[in-house]
Amino acid sequence: MKQILAAVNSNTELMPGVNIMWIEAPDIAIAAQPGQFITVRCEGLTLRRPFSIHKVAIVSEANQSQVALLFNIVGRGTLWLSQLRRGDRIDILGPLGKGFSIDREGANLLLVAGGIGIAPIVFLAQNASAQHSVTLIHGANTAARLCQPQSLPEPVRFVPVTEDGSIGQKGIVTDALPHFLDWADQIFACGPVDMYRAMADQIVTQGPSLPVIPRDENGQTTRVRTDSANDKLKKCQVSLEVRMGCGIGACYACTVKTKKGLKQVCRDGPIFELDDIIWREVRI
Repeated sequence: MKQILAAVNSNTELMPGVNIMWIEAPDIAIAAQPGQFITVRCEGLTLRRPFSIHKVAIVSEANQSQVALLFNIVGRGTLWLSQLRRGDRIDILGPLGKGFSIDREGANLLLVAGGIGIAPIVFLAQNASAQHSVTLIHGANTAARLCQPQSLPEPVRFVPVTEDGSIGQKGIVTDALPHFLDWADQIFACGPVDMYRAMADQIVTQGPSLPVIPRDENGQTTRVRTDSANDKLKKCQVSLEVRMGCGIGACYACTVKTKKGLKQVCRDGPIFELDDIIWREVRI
């Protein structure tokens, strides 16, 4: 973890209300893992603001390596960030948190992003595509809000989903998910809490078939979940985005309830197993 005063290399409006900013931060770029984040001190705000690491660029001249942030302009902090120009400097701290974990034996990786949840997913695709078969499903309101396929590593299969049907499948991202569950060895996701709740239901109900086992002497039967079905659920990791205070585990503002007890998103996450979170208790 490093706190540095980093120079802005570029700051571009990628689509209406969404910017991509490249920052010269070699120590952070070299150390960062997909799913980790940084915090930024924004002018006029007391608390630092967390941002997922969207991409990294490691160059031969190590002191020129960069990280990219992808962010919606939704408040004072992100508005201030959007107005920075090349050469401006910002106070950043990172990399923070725990990143995604890929199983060595997993060949097929399914990446699922809802809206601006694409931010950490692109970094994961960037790292994983050389050794794994990667499919990325991205859902958004309209085609203009989708990730551009040319920004992804070439081997990645891109599956667009739009609510207005302007490109790809019409609907929401979880409408496309069942088509890939049998193919995927692992699933990684970032998006809104409602998307995660739907995914938890889908992966249970759409996972491996549950055998029908006799229940009693009257012949009544029930479906009993097997270890293989539970394994299917536990192969899904999600990036949990909640309000943070300090971003380093000191204030407990980002605490969530899990099946393993209370956890801090900034320190124990932001990556969690989908089945570990008690979703009815999560408040964003």
